[in-house]
This record gives sequence, structure tokens and C-alpha cells, in this order.
Amino acid sequence: MKVRFWGVRGSIPSPGPSTVRMGGNTPCIEVVADNETLIFDSGSGIRPLGNKLMKEGKPVRACLFMSHCHHDHIQGWPFFTPAFVPTTRLRVFAERKGEMGPKDVFSGIMVPPYFPVPISVMRAQFEWNEVKDGDVVSITPNLTVTARKLNHPNSALGYRIESTEKGRKRAVAYITDTEQGPEPDPNVLELARNVEAMIYDCCYTPPEYESRKGWGHSTWAEGVKLAALAKAKRFMIFHHDHTHTDKDMDKILAEARKEHKATYLAYEGLELSF
Repeated sequence: MKVRFWGVRGSIPSPGPSTVRMGGNTPCIEVVADNETLIFDSGSGIRPLGNKLMKEGKPVRACLFMSHCHHDHIQGWPFFTPAFVPTTRLRVFAERKGEMGPKDVFSGIMVPPYFPVPISVMRAQFEWNEVKDGDVVSITPNLTVTARKLNHPNSALGYRIESTEKGRKRAVAYITDTEQGPEPDPNVLELARNVEAMIYDCCYTPPEYESRKGWGHSTWAEGVKLAALAKAKRFMIFHHDHTHTDKDMDKILAEARKEHKATYLAYEGLELSF
């Protein structure tokens, strides 16, 4: 199993000299397991991922799992080049939002006056799938993705990716955009139990969170507690606030490692192999 981070920022892209090490693109990660390509979220980071897939020179086959459809997690979708290519096969998994199914959600951001090109110009072979809390999606006999509900406005899903290759089981948890209550969220613990890497929303520092309660995001302090309880082998700080510079992130990492040594910063271009 391989994991690559293409976008790690929250709320809005934040390019510039102060964020060059962490990167300024919004959420998108790529997981390759059992010869399958899985994409989680289509923030602005999906654009460079799409360019990479095109350069490989073979038809793109991928599954796209959405945590939710807030702007920072879907804004890169109209710029995902493989979606415009007829040989691309893309299976999309997303929550239903009221009367809107996954295709309606993706189509809705490609309409005037917000965008000049409709989704109909995307010539890829699409398969639109609804996914909800508790669903287990079987990608192959050796690769599954489990969805659990997270605490976030308008609802969001976290995912556990499990792969068995050459008799070895590996798991990664993608848990972005979630807020903790007085007790640890059992859904988060279920997703993160014994994973190789727990990728977790650490948008705010603990002092920042005090004025932002109810906004649906977490802190590194909550993350390290959950990672320890879940016995995650690596805790990945993710969904960096758009105002946090590289120097800010260095300070956050230093503080977090005082509490949990196996803590790392997610940054654009980082690759993990298990």
C-alpha cells in the first residue's frame, strides 16, 4: 500500500513563500493498493494528481471517495483532466445530500454563473455511487473501504482503507473535517484502530479552537489522544489551517511530539509505503 499527499490545506488554497514546504493545495490524497488507485477528496490537490496520471500514458482507472462537498474538498474537480478523457473509468463514491445524489452534487459546481463548462463535457466513463455511514465498499477481494460518519456541519464521512497483499494486511484511516466532543468519537476510533497511519484533521491549535467551537474541526491535541487510544502506528497532522505558515507547522509538530512521538506533518508530495 502506498499513500501520497497531493493537498493538505483546509478552507482555501494558500500558496506563497510562507507555505512552500507544507504546500497550499486543499485536500486530496492518493492510495495505491492491490493494483487499484483510490483518491480521497477532490480539493485543488486533485489537479496535479490528474496531471501525473495523464503523464503515465495509460488509461486512468480510479475510485474517488468524497468526505463531503464543502468548497475546499471539491473545488479541484472541474480541473481534473482525466475526467475529460473518454478512456478514463472513474467510480465516484459520495453521500447523498437531501435530494441530491453524487452526480447532482458534482454537476452543481459546474453551472453558470459559477463555472462556464457543464459536467456533460466530461467524457470519462463514470459510475456514481451513494455511500453512507457504516458502508463497506469492496474494491477487490483484497481491498475494502469502510465509511463512518464524522461530526461536521452538513455531514462528512471518514474512511478506513484495508488491503491484504501477499498475506499482509495493512490499513490507513482518512479522517478529515471532524470535531470531538467530551468523549472520544467511537467512529473515529473504529476507523483508526491499529492503522499504519491515521490521517487526521488538526486544523486548529488548542487556543485557536476555544473561539471556533462548533465549526466542525479538531486540534492536534485531540488527535494525539485518539491516535494513542486507537494504537495507530503513525499520527499524520492534516488539514492545516490556511493561515498557518511552515514555521507555525514546525511549532505544532514540536508540541505534538511531546505528547506522541509517532507524529508527523502531512505535506504535499509526501509518500508513505507500507
